Amino acid sequence: MTESSAPPSPTNGPGDPASDDPAVDPAGTTRDPADPDPTGGVPVQSVGPAGSAGEHTDLRAVLEATRTQIETADCPECGASVDEAQDVVCGRCGTRRPAVRDHVEFRLGPAAAVTDRGLRRRRNEDACALGRIATGDGEVLVASVCDGVASARRGDEASLAAAEACVASVLTRITARGPASLDELAAAGAGAAAEAAADLVRFGDPADPPATTYTGAVTRNGSAVVSWVGDSRIYWLAGDGTSQLLSTDDSWAEEIAAAGVMSREQAHNDRRAHVLTRWLGHDSPEGPARARRFRPAGPGFLLLCSDGIWNHIPEADRLAAILSSGRGRADVLGDARALVDAALADGGYDNATVALLPLDPADGGGEWDARADGGEDTGPILIPLDAEADDDVRRDTTAENTVDPPSDGSA
Repeated sequence: MTESSAPPSPTNGPGDPASDDPAVDPAGTTRDPADPDPTGGVPVQSVGPAGSAGEHTDLRAVLEATRTQIETADCPECGASVDEAQDVVCGRCGTRRPAVRDHVEFRLGPAAAVTDRGLRRRRNEDACALGRIATGDGEVLVASVCDGVASARRGDEASLAAAEACVASVLTRITARGPASLDELAAAGAGAAAEAAADLVRFGDPADPPATTYTGAVTRNGSAVVSWVGDSRIYWLAGDGTSQLLSTDDSWAEEIAAAGVMSREQAHNDRRAHVLTRWLGHDSPEGPARARRFRPAGPGFLLLCSDGIWNHIPEADRLAAILSSGRGRADVLGDARALVDAALADGGYDNATVALLPLDPADGGGEWDARADGGEDTGPILIPLDAEADDDVRRDTTAENTVDPPSDGSA
């Protein structure tokens, strides 16, 4: 286990006094129910060589496009002009003024993502990205959710760089080099995210480099490879009772529990519970990202989320119950909003971000052979954090890492 010298504190846990701001409604979350897409249809961007296929969301472009409109808007509470603002609050009524990154929503094909500042944080240091591309082997969907580490400066930059690099790398890998396995694409995405986060040290204090957690998912034909570093999580959510946590936190609590020093409940109640043992950044511990191949028995959704979601709702079954698909409807963007809203309703202590990707085994054949017992969830694997090493995906055979996380989402 890595000592907590950097980053030394919880990423964004509920016990972290991140801000002296009062609990206020997050700016930008008021929605017109008559408008199913309040973003107005976020534009997607082409990536890769000129003329290549593929689309991805672009959080950076959205922030720049809306910056002037948001920063010059009148106070949403009393209508005072921006000229009366003092720092980040209204000079007349004291209401916190909206910031560019307070609330952003994306919908891309069958997938959606929502990121929100939450009720207590001064700013949003989470980021999310989605991408899709048609290939001869079927459509590939890719998503990433990253959470800037609170104890390091510029966590917002690290999360944005990592999430967008993951998605862009997967799409570019396909357009530039042709067909690839999901293992190879997951390795490319994780490696690019690690490189992008580490590279930010060039633009600041090398003694205090930015850092972020990372989650990524790549799907095709009903199969997926998910990967993670840190304590952002990946869940499988389905209406057939198979909902489960797929990732295992890289945190003090999880490692202490795995070592048998404390029970999982005791470890997660400890003040050190959220201290990270792995992260992405210039000073990150060496070693690969953990990953998992997954092919479900029936349809459902992969959920990638920051701890601003699972700190409030850690159980996979409770998360699945929020989805409209379990009530005979299918509204992926509405479901993403509902997950964020549920975290805010429970206190919204932290930035809250989700990405939802549909996954249905009826969409095509499996990407790998089934195990001897007939199952197709191969359990944990390791992928190198090196974008050029995407052919060197290897199975983790250590006892600690081949134990599946608990299905009740209590890791």
